[in-house]
Amino acid sequence: MKHSYTHGEASELTLEDLLEYDVLRVEKTTLRKAFAAMLHQSARDLDAGYAGMVLETAKIILDEMGLGLESVKCVILKNVVDKGVLSREMIEAEYGRPVIGLVEGIHKLERIDTKKYDTNKENFIGLLLTLSDDIRVLLIRLGMRLYDMRHLDTYPPEKQNIITGETQALYIPIAHRLGLYKIKNELEDRVMRFHDRETYELIEKKITETRAGRDQYTADFIKPIRDSLLEHGFECELKSRVKSIPSIRRKMVTQKVEFEKVYDLFAIRIILNRTVENDAADCWKIYSLVTDIYTPNPRRLRDWITLPKPTGYESLHTTVIGPGGRWVEVQIRTRRMDEVAEKGYAAHWKYKSGGEGESKTDLYASIRELLERPVHTSLEKSISREKKALYSDEIFIFTPNGDLKRMKSGYTVLDFAFEIHSEVGSTCTGAIVNGKMVQMKHILQNGDTVKILTSKTQKPNTGWLDIVKSPRNLARIKHALKMEAFREADVGKEVIKNKVTQLGFEFIDTVINKLVAYFGCDSILDLYQRFGEGKADLSKIKKALTTPDPTVIPVPAKEESFPERISGVMAGKEDFVIIDPKIKSLHYEFAKCCNPVPGKPIFAFVSILQGIRIHTTSCPNARQMVTHYPYRVLEARWKPTDTTA
Repeated sequence: MKHSYTHGEASELTLEDLLEYDVLRVEKTTLRKAFAAMLHQSARDLDAGYAGMVLETAKIILDEMGLGLESVKCVILKNVVDKGVLSREMIEAEYGRPVIGLVEGIHKLERIDTKKYDTNKENFIGLLLTLSDDIRVLLIRLGMRLYDMRHLDTYPPEKQNIITGETQALYIPIAHRLGLYKIKNELEDRVMRFHDRETYELIEKKITETRAGRDQYTADFIKPIRDSLLEHGFECELKSRVKSIPSIRRKMVTQKVEFEKVYDLFAIRIILNRTVENDAADCWKIYSLVTDIYTPNPRRLRDWITLPKPTGYESLHTTVIGPGGRWVEVQIRTRRMDEVAEKGYAAHWKYKSGGEGESKTDLYASIRELLERPVHTSLEKSISREKKALYSDEIFIFTPNGDLKRMKSGYTVLDFAFEIHSEVGSTCTGAIVNGKMVQMKHILQNGDTVKILTSKTQKPNTGWLDIVKSPRNLARIKHALKMEAFREADVGKEVIKNKVTQLGFEFIDTVINKLVAYFGCDSILDLYQRFGEGKADLSKIKKALTTPDPTVIPVPAKEESFPERISGVMAGKEDFVIIDPKIKSLHYEFAKCCNPVPGKPIFAFVSILQGIRIHTTSCPNARQMVTHYPYRVLEARWKPTDTTA
């Protein structure tokens, strides 16, 4: 996005020519002073053509965009800030805070790294639209780009490719969506001339060769329409417009025809001169007069008067069969509509007198609505605050590789880390934002370049829940914390089990519940987690288990027959399965999902909350348990039993 000027030709335009514009006359002295400061800077650091570039760019934003005094000051002063001629403070004091705001906004846009614009065009367009609080910044930049394209041949080849690539991917769509159709068409024309000069010149030559015949046909076509309009009291301007060369090329490709076969090569525009409240009705009356003379194609009727385009474009389009059976497009609009079609928002400012504007159908329609609001004493000063509120919920962030991510305003470094990848988020320790180290809680700003810092030893903690703002990221962290709790519980359980068996006790419910009570835990899971996190003293387990419990009364063992034993086993009351030969008794239950019975191959699965469950190897849940939790699977077999008892 950097601007570099290598223009050696002096512009014929002078500052005095520029000062003849009505919007500039009130501050001629101030503008002369600013221009003198720019010339001083130009003599030191810039080439001789820079002054001409400034004047021509200023003329573009005045003529094509309707911008005013503050914007012209910005164009003149944008390269003298902090260069030893004028400081930021001096410019603010001498020329006003809005001007320095525009200058700094332009500098922001010029610093954007657009190397990867082609992979994510919409995000780059969104960034350009929202990076500055003042929409004039983007419009001035668009005027500067139009100047670049008009003087493309003065740049070196590599720079030419960069300029035309950015123009095609970013600036043409922006001009289109802001309703700046005249600028959009010129940019398209110049891009095609650069990238496909042979085709461009071929079509241009054919347009020139067919001009005489086309002019005669147009005159014959228009005459009966003009007569009818005068007869019915309509004062109109009728003119013929050949479609742009890029548009003709697109039609040749889509219609798969040669130049001579493009049926709507040109259009007739009927512009109603008087502007009245019922202008829409008058346009439809003119439509009726035209279609009384020429037969229309009903499929080609486009009513952008009843429902204007999101950009504010209003016009009535129809295609009719003219003399010789040729299709001709006819556009019907008022003078106001025509100016809006040519200059977009500038014409809206001129004509709009009140109202709420268009509905917010999308991002660009919202910009249209903002720009169409009536402007009173200062057109330029009324924009910034409203635009800032309009885009307060969306920002765009660069990765170190130049990729662009869309996020909500107010999101933090940790949010951005999770947006890249959940693993990056889970191991985030901070970030480098615009070359400076920041913490995870740092709130990101539009256009920041962010490099996330990670560590293999880092993991989510409950404090992260207060840092992230995204609901999705909150859910991710909660899930990670839950999984971490289960992992710690698994570790804690193994620690307790090893210690208990080492002390000569059986790892059964009564033992576990005694430990829960002794350590003041809320549940078995809480007990396991404490030991897994290292928050409980392992040496106290012996004391907990050797302290007599007066509430426990031992029950003598009783010999039971096989039916009684199997009944007890199936109820989970007695060992009938060998899980660990070294331990005589482990508490377990038979899983209800597969109902194991003696003789079927089995295995044991350790559940954190339900203890050990016995499953058959053919259990429908076996594959999932073995695949996802192999460390919880234990070998088990049926205990040999004397069935003759």
